[in-house]
Amino acid sequence: MSNLIDQAVTFVTSPAYMDLTIRQLAIIGVAADAVEPLRVKDMAAAIKVEKPVITRALNRMERDGLLERRKGTDKRDCFIHVTDAGRAFRAGGAA
Repeated sequence: MSNLIDQAVTFVTSPAYMDLTIRQLAIIGVAADAVEPLRVKDMAAAIKVEKPVITRALNRMERDGLLERRKGTDKRDCFIHVTDAGRAFRAGGAA
């Protein structure tokens, strides 16, 4: 546990710090590690929450430039794409 605490202190004191919730961190981790962009409903299933929870989190993360939503060819599907800033954040660099 102390390693997690040390990592948290290092993170919040770094220039790359962004005030994200644990859920938002999970979303960017799952999205960045996915082989292809996930649909919002698939992200909700992956982290075991309802779609509106993902939508609220994505609103914030889009505003921060970490992720973006794009419509699929079906137009009913919405896919989560990680931006370059989001990938840099995921990798531990400055966003």
